[in-house]
Amino acid sequence: MKNKLTITAAVLAVIIGGGCSHNTVSYGDGIMLETTLNPEAYAFGVSFRYGKILTVCVRENSEIEMQGAGSGTAGTGDGGGSSGANSSGNVKIKIGRQITGYCVDALKAGMKPEEMAKYTSRE
Repeated sequence: MKNKLTITAAVLAVIIGGGCSHNTVSYGDGIMLETTLNPEAYAFGVSFRYGKILTVCVRENSEIEMQGAGSGTAGTGDGGGSSGANSSGNVKIKIGRQITGYCVDALKAGMKPEEMAKYTSRE
């Protein structure tokens, strides 16, 4: 039983901790329910959102552009009108070459910025 628990914990740790976490993009258009947990403050939060929601966490060398428009109508409250909302738009994301801390180390060691730019360029 102890071995099964250890193996299960190890597999879960690999699944949760694995992957490249410095490029995360989340886009939603519509109704969203989001939950959060802050383990330091033991706080749990719930957010209800409507519309275009863009969350981007990228490390470096990226361009993000979001264009959109929205409109809505509201009824009169006495049942005499209709209400609704609509939105349109797009998201453009360009993520270039991603590098790690070795560039900082190379610059600290004396590499010139021009040499680093040449080394990291796509050409």
